[in-house]
Amino acid sequence: MSSELKIEVDEIRDDSDTCVLRVDRTISRTPEYYSTVEEAASSPLGRRLIAIEGLEAVLLQDKTVTLLKPVPGEPWKSIAGRATAIIREHFSELDRIHAAANREMTSEERELFFEVQNLLNEEINPMVASHGGYIEVTDVKENDLYVSMGGGCQGCGMAAVTLRQGVEQLIRQHMPAVRNIFDATDHAAGENPYYSAER
Repeated sequence: MSSELKIEVDEIRDDSDTCVLRVDRTISRTPEYYSTVEEAASSPLGRRLIAIEGLEAVLLQDKTVTLLKPVPGEPWKSIAGRATAIIREHFSELDRIHAAANREMTSEERELFFEVQNLLNEEINPMVASHGGYIEVTDVKENDLYVSMGGGCQGCGMAAVTLRQGVEQLIRQHMPAVRNIFDATDHAAGENPYYSAER
């Protein structure tokens, strides 16, 4: 299991239009700026944060969440408290997926797990979200990945194409050490690897 998430809030000043939260896990590998829920549709974390009443925008980058609001406006203390709870819930869900694996991952496997899931959240899930779907990593065994498709993707006839042309290409582009990528979705009757691409 992952260690408890640590979140630190920079000094809060109600005469400031920004509040910075620092997390001990990677939030986003590339800067993500959202000012509306629609803009954040592709980001599970960004979508929940920008929905906090009183916020004007959210910036996710590396291990930092920057919240922006008008001055004067809602007190930062209550907004920061809600944002902290949302961030904890977000990573708790990732930990739940990890805990559901059949065995404990090594530190290297766990690191790859989170890197690939963040990559999927940034690059793939925005596209499949328009169809009510999502893709998540369910396990990592050495250099083999197991991914699961949920929502509108589960049982979809285009699932294999999405995996082959979208997920596989993206992961191999960013993480060439990955060996096999398996579809662990229960589309009909249990696990069904759509393909095994030896490198």
